[in-house]
Amino acid sequence: MIPASVGSDTTSRDKRARKIVVFICIFMLLFAFLSVTFGSYPMTVSDVVTSFSSSDDKDILHTIIYDIRLPRIMLAILSGMAMALSGVTLQVLTRNSLAAPGLVGVEAGAGTTVLLAMIVWRSDLTEEFYPLAAFVGGVLVALLIAVLSWNKGVNPLRLILVGVGITAILSAVSDTMITYGRIDQVESALLWLAGSLHHAGWANVRGQLVWLTISGIPILLLYRHFDLYQLGEAVAGSRGLDIGRFQLVGLLLSVMLTASAVANVGTMSFIGLIAPHASRLLVGDRHRFLLPLTALVGACIVLIGDTVGRTLFAPLQIPAGLVVAVISAPYLLFLLSRRGHIS
Repeated sequence: MIPASVGSDTTSRDKRARKIVVFICIFMLLFAFLSVTFGSYPMTVSDVVTSFSSSDDKDILHTIIYDIRLPRIMLAILSGMAMALSGVTLQVLTRNSLAAPGLVGVEAGAGTTVLLAMIVWRSDLTEEFYPLAAFVGGVLVALLIAVLSWNKGVNPLRLILVGVGITAILSAVSDTMITYGRIDQVESALLWLAGSLHHAGWANVRGQLVWLTISGIPILLLYRHFDLYQLGEAVAGSRGLDIGRFQLVGLLLSVMLTASAVANVGTMSFIGLIAPHASRLLVGDRHRFLLPLTALVGACIVLIGDTVGRTLFAPLQIPAGLVVAVISAPYLLFLLSRRGHIS
């Protein structure tokens, strides 16, 4: 029988975790609303409220809000959620808290494929097919990495080592395309690689929402499987978890999330690494709360990074990926120092 004190402690922790998730959700929504007012064209909260209630499509405020800022804000939220969920999934699968889509080769596979579409196959593929191209590239690379790291299941250490090697090869391919590509195509590719939302439109938002729904919701529903897997393969297997199938499904869902985000906003490797860590500090390793909180934290990071990037030196816009990297790199060094990887 479980002591009453243990049950009471668990209940209080659950209540605290719920409050944190609700607080971060409210913060994200409030900041998203306020970020509509930020930019090179100044406006007040009352202007935004008035525009929401107006149906005049020719009004300049209406155009700026609905055609420029709202799609950008929505895409920042959705892509941040996708990258964060992908990161926490890979960290569980590899049992390595420093794993991220950029480390195991998934992001590189998706990114290289999109670069091919932008530079080599530009006349053959339109932007609507970039997420699909990124998904195909990410899946192919993920399958290659899984096969090379398979040993009666996906070996976490080999997965990371093989991923690092594949990432190095794909980075060389990307650098070659950037070096020898046409200057106009390379310029847009470099901006995209930096993690930019300058081209965000409602088509991007709809596409990202579809991919996030297809691959993100299943991850949220599998929180019990994540908890079991975290106990170790022997314990999880004895509880009825099909280890091999869970690893493959988790890897596939992670690839789908990464591919969609990379195709729409470019590479932001730190999101999948930092968001899960920040969430664990708040609610621990219980995936019932960790998964949704990680998605919200990832959304907040990208949203804040993009808002700062487009307002700090307006009208000059800094790609959100660069802002996120500047913010996240010191935190990564802090994590490494705590783990004893650096002196």
